[in-house]
Amino acid sequence: MRRPGRGLGIAALAVLMAGLLMAAGGALVPRLLYRAASYPSSAMAPTYTKGDVVLFRKDPAEVRRGDVVLVTVGAMDGGEDPGGPVVERVVAVGGDTIAYEPGASRLVLNGRPLDEPYVSGDPTAGSPGPFSVTVPQGRVFLLGDNRGNSADSRYRLRTTPGGTAPVAQVLGVALPQEETLRIGVLYGWLIIVGVLALLASAVLGVVWLVLRRRRPAVQGPVWAAATVGPAGPPRP
Repeated sequence: MRRPGRGLGIAALAVLMAGLLMAAGGALVPRLLYRAASYPSSAMAPTYTKGDVVLFRKDPAEVRRGDVVLVTVGAMDGGEDPGGPVVERVVAVGGDTIAYEPGASRLVLNGRPLDEPYVSGDPTAGSPGPFSVTVPQGRVFLLGDNRGNSADSRYRLRTTPGGTAPVAQVLGVALPQEETLRIGVLYGWLIIVGVLALLASAVLGVVWLVLRRRRPAVQGPVWAAATVGPAGPPRP
């Protein structure tokens, strides 16, 4: 005989597993693929201001010019330790030559003036002196968008090769703000739907238990009662 509510029990288990997968996926997958960091200064204004939360894609396959990266850099020329990873923009990659001459209105990349629409104010502001750096392969030259208030590769020219940082020390590439929002909404909804599925599985489980405990009444054959008199001799 088929157990009452068996199909309901299977459905409750399936919804439970789906809810667990969605909730766990929404909570754990972003931690595996992305790194979030609160920006601590104004050196990247106006792109990021102090207190902004920036989402970085971990283990980037490629670091390109224009990328904003979370990177571990060396000490500055004065010996100051940055105290941890910094957020700066990649201006030149391996094989590029980046240069600045006092009085110039723009930096020069591979012999051509560099157009930098993301920079706040003068793109040469804060430069401590002229420089010309050919970036070694596997390294990047980094600058802040707020050039007048950014201690970047220009201030590490003597402590690291041309002020550059190894690509291997790039911890993540910043995602565009619209993509950050899209990812947040996607995984947020995944968690919400997962939690709702867990609640639904709990309700289904309770109903299944109630049905399982209700045993149908056992009905036997119905016997007709007959009146039996005392035995006697047959009538003539």
